[in-house]
Amino acid sequence: MGVGFTEESASVPVAASAVPQRVVLDARPQAALRLYGVPPAGAGPDCYLRWVPLLPSWIEPCSVALPGRGARSAEPSLTDPAYLSARLAAVLDDWADPRPFAVFGHSAGALLAYEAIRHLRRTHGRLPSLLAVSSLAAPHLDAYSAGLPPRLTAGLAGLCELVGPIPEQLLADARLMAAACTPLLADCLLLLHYRHRPGPPLDVPLALYGGEQDPVTPVQDLRAWNDLVTTPARPRLFPGGHTYPQTGTKALVDHLTGALGTVVNHPVATA
Repeated sequence: MGVGFTEESASVPVAASAVPQRVVLDARPQAALRLYGVPPAGAGPDCYLRWVPLLPSWIEPCSVALPGRGARSAEPSLTDPAYLSARLAAVLDDWADPRPFAVFGHSAGALLAYEAIRHLRRTHGRLPSLLAVSSLAAPHLDAYSAGLPPRLTAGLAGLCELVGPIPEQLLADARLMAAACTPLLADCLLLLHYRHRPGPPLDVPLALYGGEQDPVTPVQDLRAWNDLVTTPARPRLFPGGHTYPQTGTKALVDHLTGALGTVVNHPVATA
């Protein structure tokens, strides 16, 4: 449920610093909108760096750095979805920045984005202009507990379904493999801890994305996100599997830019 290997629970004691941190990938203070990319399982904010040159100047590309991932790999990962999504909500609704914002989440990042927005609604925070979810079954289907364990116990083949091809140099080095797998497994545990609590549908525009050959998230499970919002969306599928954003970055960003232009009434240049 990651992007591949490349060179509210107060009962859980957590260090005060164990919170998501905003990462502005390219500062654009004159941009009309901030777009947050929530990383998938095991990944850091750098997985969205390739989006920066593809986004127009009216969108400021941002992400979040989560404990245990990327540059914060020395910190313990957080596996409580309620705690993490509540802290993520505080990052998304920045009181010092009145600009509208949108949220994209791929795989496990989609769940965190969704629950963060539900937390904002409960606490009367600002809601995003768009929620875009990618390659994750709708959370009310209880698909994570059924789909993850078989892949985690299927060895290398099951792991590759989640993260894509694994470089040979990583497979040959047990320590490197452990460093790469630890945050991935922590995020899988986060998904397994998750229990959906029913609530009113979100009154937030939705965009749905997935891979045409995704073995992890079939299109019907992606389409079921429409049960959770007031305005349904049709899934937009791209060539590839669960990690399709790696190979279809431009097509995905172009489509997302168009969707953002529609919801904020901003003209979008066409080729």
